[in-house]
Amino acid sequence: MACSALLASAALAQPAPRDAPLDLATALQWAAQSNPRIGAARADVSARLGEARQAGLWDNPSLEAEAEDFGGDRGDIGDADVTVAVRQTIPLGGDRRRAREAAEAWAGVETAQLNAEIASLLGDAATAFVDARAAQETARVRAELQDLAETAASAIRQRVEAGRSSPIDLDRADILAATAGIEAASALTEARRAGLALAAIWGGAPAGEVAPPSVLVNNPELSALTPEAMMRRNPDLAVAQQTSRARSEEIARERAEAIPDITVGAGIRRYGSDNETAYLAMVEMPIPVIDRNQGRIAAAAARETGARLDEEALRRQLLARHAAAYRRWSDAQQRHAALSESVLPAAQNAFSRASLAYREGALQLLDLLDVQRTYFDTRIQAIEARAELARAAIELDVLFGAPRLKQLAGIAGAEANP
Repeated sequence: MACSALLASAALAQPAPRDAPLDLATALQWAAQSNPRIGAARADVSARLGEARQAGLWDNPSLEAEAEDFGGDRGDIGDADVTVAVRQTIPLGGDRRRAREAAEAWAGVETAQLNAEIASLLGDAATAFVDARAAQETARVRAELQDLAETAASAIRQRVEAGRSSPIDLDRADILAATAGIEAASALTEARRAGLALAAIWGGAPAGEVAPPSVLVNNPELSALTPEAMMRRNPDLAVAQQTSRARSEEIARERAEAIPDITVGAGIRRYGSDNETAYLAMVEMPIPVIDRNQGRIAAAAARETGARLDEEALRRQLLARHAAAYRRWSDAQQRHAALSESVLPAAQNAFSRASLAYREGALQLLDLLDVQRTYFDTRIQAIEARAELARAAIELDVLFGAPRLKQLAGIAGAEANP
């Protein structure tokens, strides 16, 4: 039955076929809902919470029954001395409470790791989405250029056969057409690969057409991209901070373990020889003269020091990553703005004028092909610039805990709860 439930849930997680282009929000939702990394992380949180509940429980009481001095010269079992007692271990140092708090702190570590896993997964899914969209756009532009180059080569071939053009022009046109065909085939292969890479994130079939991720190109609020804000929201740093707290709780737990527990008991004894009864009480406590848990306390303190140092090292790494990511995003923004606002319109205008000049007989076909190729190359550069800007925005968003990606995926603030 368990296997059937797993297979059914896996089948439900598979995306249904879509006629409309796949948008970014849907892709992120599929990734968050069906990726096994998130399910495994949630299972780890549940396991830690179960350990925390178990760690806070007292030991079970024990029941003791004893019969002695029977048989032989003392008679049968009815003449035995019978003792019945109940014993209970009572923790004096609060070690059960400290153990529960330490286990809860480690559950907090798993929760922070779940948040970091979600941010990382959404970043991977968004990046794969951007790559798939850019590859599809590039493939379409390359195919369009191939069609134009083959049409031009066919026109020149007719002119050569009619004796109105040089065979050299045909050779140049064939080279341009062959090059365009190779690049179009390569772009189509890359588009298929990118589509498969995107679908692999949710474990389904390729989604086909991918919609533009325009929301990622929108500039985030610059005042929110400071290193201080990143430190407050970075999921990896949250894991390190929670780990340091858990190590501190382990020190408190080990110190509580140094205080010995006592075992108390009460019972009744019946003396079979004269059929008399008596009550008994007992108290047992170890004497901490040799083992005071000093070794484990020292080990816990050393681990806590190591966790603090790891946290500080991560802080420094994050500052460098933030500076590099911000610089990458700023450069990508400038390049995208220059290409979309200046270079691409100029190339398109030049292509339009060259086409008009060719139709009026003022420009040779091969010269038109050169202008045409420049225009198409500029379009591809603009596609890559837009994709690079989106990738840089994704990288920055993940550093800040992926708030924009989580919003698109419909994940609220309590997304880490198992």
